[in-house]
Amino acid sequence: MQCNTVTTIPKGLLQLRDSLSSMMDSLYKDPKVAALMNTSMGQYLNGHPFLALAVLVFGSMATVPIGIFLTFATVTFIGATVGFVLLEVFLLSLGGVSLLCVLSALAILSILVSLVLGACYITSYNVLNFYYSQRYQNTQPGVKTHTHTEALHLRF
Repeated sequence: MQCNTVTTIPKGLLQLRDSLSSMMDSLYKDPKVAALMNTSMGQYLNGHPFLALAVLVFGSMATVPIGIFLTFATVTFIGATVGFVLLEVFLLSLGGVSLLCVLSALAILSILVSLVLGACYITSYNVLNFYYSQRYQNTQPGVKTHTHTEALHLRF
């Protein structure tokens, strides 16, 4: 049995096919698309439209996760950089304050040590001076000697 039925295509569907065909022609005339279609990959995708559609869908759907990841990486990098700078500033400030405290303590300690050594020097100088002046006076005849308390009153 032969089927002699002829199907007719509706007029709206023919117009849609014509507009789609003209849009594809204008797309193929674009220099960038023409350069892509002249490559072996372009010819392969032209021969396998379902694979071309799958690559197009994958590429369009992959942009959102890739964009989110790149945003995360950028924010993390900026945060780490700012955190590193702030940490360095904090550590340098802490080290500077520690150095200032140590140097201040050394300055105070050096003043105290110099005061103690100066007092020891003055005391030993006066004691030795008093001792040798008493000894010198005791060895010379006719020189009046002073008592210890009188000598102290005379000195100071």
